[in-house]
Amino acid sequence: MNNKKLFTYIFGIGLLFISAYASALPFYYNSDEQGWQQTFVGRPAGSTYDVLYANTAADWRANNGNPDGNIYQIAGGVNKRAYWMGYNNSNFLGDLNGSKLQTDIYSTNNWQTLANGSGGDDGNVYARWVISHDVGNNLYNMFISDRANSININTIAGWETHSIELNADNFFRWPNSAANSETFEQVLSNYSSIGLYIFSGTDLISNMNGGTGTWNSNSQLLHYGAYSNDNNNALWALDNFQAVTVPEPVTFLLFGVGLTVLVSLRMRKV
Repeated sequence: MNNKKLFTYIFGIGLLFISAYASALPFYYNSDEQGWQQTFVGRPAGSTYDVLYANTAADWRANNGNPDGNIYQIAGGVNKRAYWMGYNNSNFLGDLNGSKLQTDIYSTNNWQTLANGSGGDDGNVYARWVISHDVGNNLYNMFISDRANSININTIAGWETHSIELNADNFFRWPNSAANSETFEQVLSNYSSIGLYIFSGTDLISNMNGGTGTWNSNSQLLHYGAYSNDNNNALWALDNFQAVTVPEPVTFLLFGVGLTVLVSLRMRKV
């Protein structure tokens, strides 16, 4: 193989190596919220117990992102706690097996939950990665990141980049789901919703339908959503949400071997 052909071969491997890190349909939010939605949890006027508010378009701003446009959510007090920002659309990123999720995230670091250290809570507030597949008729399969692989939104310094590898060890199945036949890998290849939830610091989370420690004596959901722990607004924001392919080890090996051979040939010519 002459040097020209070898260079072409290695260049092709290099492109493969680079493309392995290329994101599929990233969300930059430069001009709008790009279809992302938000919801809150709490007690609307007239209700005697906590409910999920109806989904609305995520709030968007043209500046203060990383850089420029970003989406954000501001808690409206204990009766309208920040709960979820995400995207609903069938297979909008394709098959996510072998990938990781990555996002830039910002927080005002003044969050609290109603759990406040009870029911297995560690006292912190986390943005938890969530992936689900809605199979219709209110039946779904949903997986949520465990505490160790979630983002503590009270310790973020400015804009930070966080990611999670999409393997089953980093997630647990949402409890009490009506449909639970799909494996984590099957949901990744056929999901309909993706985003981040705001929860307390316990992995002993139960579905709203019940479970020890889910509700307090005031008919409030202890671990769902968060609100300000002072007199200032509590805000969290997202930018540059994307799926990134995790390269197989063979990709690194081929690229390294190709570079070694090319350097060796160049040295011989000298």
